[in-house]
Amino acid sequence: MKSPSLISVFLILLFSFQIICFTSCKKFVEVNKPEGQLNSDLVFLDSSAATSAVTGIYSEMFTNRNLFSNSSTTLYSALAADELYYYSPGLKDEFTLNQISQLNHINIDNSFWKPAYKFIYSANLAIEKLSKSSALSQTLKNQLMGESKFIRAFCFFHLVNLFGDIPLIISSAYNASAIAPRVSVSNIYKQIISDLNDAKNLLPSQYTTLERVRPNKWTACALLSSCYLYTDQWREATLEANALINSGMYSLEVDLNNVFLKTSTEAIWQLKPVRSGVNSYEGLEIIPSTSFAAPTYILSLGLRNAFEKEDKRKKSWLNVRIYNDDTLFFPFKYKLLNGTTTTEYYMVFRLAEQYLIRAEAELNQGEFSNARNDLNIIRNRAGLSNTLANDETSLKAAIEQERRIELFCEWAHRWYDLKRTGRANEVLAPLKGLNWQPTDVLWPIPQQEISLNPFLTQNAGY
Repeated sequence: MKSPSLISVFLILLFSFQIICFTSCKKFVEVNKPEGQLNSDLVFLDSSAATSAVTGIYSEMFTNRNLFSNSSTTLYSALAADELYYYSPGLKDEFTLNQISQLNHINIDNSFWKPAYKFIYSANLAIEKLSKSSALSQTLKNQLMGESKFIRAFCFFHLVNLFGDIPLIISSAYNASAIAPRVSVSNIYKQIISDLNDAKNLLPSQYTTLERVRPNKWTACALLSSCYLYTDQWREATLEANALINSGMYSLEVDLNNVFLKTSTEAIWQLKPVRSGVNSYEGLEIIPSTSFAAPTYILSLGLRNAFEKEDKRKKSWLNVRIYNDDTLFFPFKYKLLNGTTTTEYYMVFRLAEQYLIRAEAELNQGEFSNARNDLNIIRNRAGLSNTLANDETSLKAAIEQERRIELFCEWAHRWYDLKRTGRANEVLAPLKGLNWQPTDVLWPIPQQEISLNPFLTQNAGY
């Protein structure tokens, strides 16, 4: 058993490591070498300290509201696509109109760019320290290395889909990061896929806790199947989704009201709330604060009308409020505004998406019957009859429709889908009118970051 003084030393070092991780890359150019960084190797001499150093990143991802990792990716992307609008006029209307001015650059920087790169930096530092550590068991090193590589891949996945070409930062050498140029989307995906394959091989199949809040092999597999889908690698996407579905670890919830609970049987990875009284930040952002208040984010008429009449998801995942004689529909996947009991965790990956990934990948390989079967599994769960689609064109439309309904207002699925399938202009131009231009599929690189890094360039159209 460790002496009290040694435990105190590890706690101090752990705290120092977390401070290094989450403050040292505050600015890519104006960064000084963090005090104590060389000594942070000692954090990885102790299994508890090393574990806390890595899992602390998840806590940071959910500590503060309005981060890409806990609500902003869903909400801002839903505005930019055709899912939501903000009820009260304000700066967020620029996302709905796809007319993002420099007034919103600070919001993009603080909610997306900075936190994502901070988490990437933390993962990079952990990967480097774990590689040098000889004090930890190989099993623990594999677990923590796999989680760190997964975190890095997860952050890059969202950055590349929001901004296109981005700096590829895979070391803690922040002086080099300060002048890192943008790297092509294809090369970013190569790094993401490499990290995820490493994570899949390093992580165990079982979860390390009773809850599904730390990634396992299948978590890496879930994101990997998406990456293969996004890069038109249909066979690989099918293999990953198929392995996950057939793993026996997950099952679709029969009751749709149970899907987003912390006990959900279809949860592949969830983020655990860390603030008292908060279940999910999406619930906090969307659900009216009182019985007299208006909801903040309102479903578009197009999304409301896209639900089929008998679809159970319309009843379970939508809610309505009459406010100032307006009938306002809002997302209701998360049903708790706050509360002393935490029953909802923030769902990141779930089984239903994997069926839809496999369906699309099968379709693109000419496996129409298999694609139809997977599509029907999701439709039947929602109380709908089998799809009537029976050829490539109709099945493609049916899968897009099912993704739109099943995954609405979750992790930018609709925004990413319209862009990756080349459908953004066709779908959004008629809705956005003269406000829309093809370059709007990417958001602006925050001007604050361009000012700090002379090698960063702005996206076209801004």
